[in-house]
Amino acid sequence: MSGLKYLDALASERAHNRTLRLAVLVIAGLGAVGMFYTWQIPKNIDVHLAPDMRAGDTVRVVAGEAPVPPANVYGFAYYIWQQINRWQADGSKDYGQQIFSFQSYLTPSCQAQLTADMENRSKGGELRMRTRQVSEIPGFSYSSNRVISEGTARWTVLLDMQVIETYRGQAVKDTFIRYPLRVTRFNVDRERNPWQLALDCYGTHRPARLDEKDLRAALSNGQQATVPTLPTSIEPSALPSPVPMSAPVASTPSAKPQRATPTTSAQPQP
Repeated sequence: MSGLKYLDALASERAHNRTLRLAVLVIAGLGAVGMFYTWQIPKNIDVHLAPDMRAGDTVRVVAGEAPVPPANVYGFAYYIWQQINRWQADGSKDYGQQIFSFQSYLTPSCQAQLTADMENRSKGGELRMRTRQVSEIPGFSYSSNRVISEGTARWTVLLDMQVIETYRGQAVKDTFIRYPLRVTRFNVDRERNPWQLALDCYGTHRPARLDEKDLRAALSNGQQATVPTLPTSIEPSALPSPVPMSAPVASTPSAKPQRATPTTSAQPQP
């Protein structure tokens, strides 16, 4: 009887060990599944809040990304483009410095296009001792139809801006231009670009001059200028060729730069 008792005790211990091994395997499996789902959780979540957000509004986040409101896209494009085109003292120095300072907000292709444009302007004498500023035309600010969505990660923004250039304190350009700027999501160092957005310059479209008479007529009627509908697929392309301008003469103290004559070209210099 004692031998049978020992055999029953051994069988019971073996059954208990099998139960423990099964429990360990189940716990290990649950741990592996938990680690997998934890790894799937986004480490960073981008949330863009609309300026007119109200109580009760919801923001849907998918894979760590929330939709970017059109107003935010417009504001980003306007601010970055205005800063790049801000030459405070000497365009031959300021243009390149602005491109470098805001390189984290430009795609590599756009940065290359702007650098090529800077070189072309420098060869044509359109940068030395020039100042430049661009600003939104009063009365032609943001509206929902100025941001054309191309999906959840790309947009085309239409900016109606006034471009003013001076040479040694004298105005040489004062014109109105509509810029079709492309904005895209841009995964880059968040310390350098917290918006995670970037300008991709122009698509297949080109900047177009706006007639001052049309602008005045639209403002007098209390209406916005018509914003054309753009294609849903826009690919990056080179910047338009600069419009020839009368180069300022600085060989003698009495020489004065000539004011550029407005043209009707569909491809003005940006």
